[in-house]
Amino acid sequence: MRFRFSRILRKYELPYTLIRQVEGHYNSVGVYVPPQDIKLPLRGSVQPMGDSFLQEDGGKYNEDDRMLFSSYHHQNGDVIEFEGRQYTIHMDDNWSAYDDVSEYKMKRVSTHDPV
Repeated sequence: MRFRFSRILRKYELPYTLIRQVEGHYNSVGVYVPPQDIKLPLRGSVQPMGDSFLQEDGGKYNEDDRMLFSSYHHQNGDVIEFEGRQYTIHMDDNWSAYDDVSEYKMKRVSTHDPV
């Protein structure tokens, strides 16, 4: 039995951007095309971390980190841009067999070290 939460999520969704880097390759003429960033606009609900996540695992997460609820299935290590800040996806649990919305923990990328 799958729970359908996407209709509830739609009410609280905001736009965010998935940034994926395409590997460099040689085109049909033999000229090397360098790696490029592809930006994919998506929608989801970005929420602050709860106190229980901030204190577990010896302080693995801090106040700048966020939770993402989305019907799009992300991969571990995906880079997300939301409100001018970049985050990396950290997947812990996969609940896709039970519902149509996925929950991800996002770790903020340092402003001095952009991805």
